[in-house]
Amino acid sequence: MVTREEIYNESKREIADSLPKIIVEIVIAFLIWLFAVYIFIPLAGTLSDPTFLGLIGLQSLISGIVIVALIIIFIAILKEVIDVTNAIAGYATLAFSKGEVSEEKLGRYQTGFRLIGYVLLAVIAYLFFLPLIAGILGVLAGVILVLLVIWAIIVLFQAGRIFSTEIEEKAADFSKRVEKLKEEGKPEEKEE
Repeated sequence: MVTREEIYNESKREIADSLPKIIVEIVIAFLIWLFAVYIFIPLAGTLSDPTFLGLIGLQSLISGIVIVALIIIFIAILKEVIDVTNAIAGYATLAFSKGEVSEEKLGRYQTGFRLIGYVLLAVIAYLFFLPLIAGILGVLAGVILVLLVIWAIIVLFQAGRIFSTEIEEKAADFSKRVEKLKEEGKPEEKEE
């Protein structure tokens, strides 16, 4: 069992630690993307897109370099997203629980929120990568989008199933309370 105070303090610490890092890393990724898409790749195009060592076009090479840089940044962001989603799960657990919380329940909330965080991060990453991938091979951007949609649907179904367990428990508790209130109200009606 985990106390409410422990969950609250851990969640507060993780939000304060990780959220600023995520913001800074997204700004860095955006600046790299901005310079690449609006300055470096068009500059390579004005040079008539020469080939590098006769193997690859300069625009494709620049796109590839920027993709690698963005992958490194998004991997760093992923660790922080995990921390933030765990903190949000801690707050959600506190909001929907009374007293001490079992580690199992906290773990379910963390897994559910983590899955949602993965989907959000993947969609944001795809939006960053889209013009770069399309600059290398346009069809690849479409294939990746289809794979992303299928993966997101599967992951969101998993997250939904995790939270459906919690919703079913709450609904069962609510039904029991309603039944109890009905039973308590019946004798009063008969006496009148």
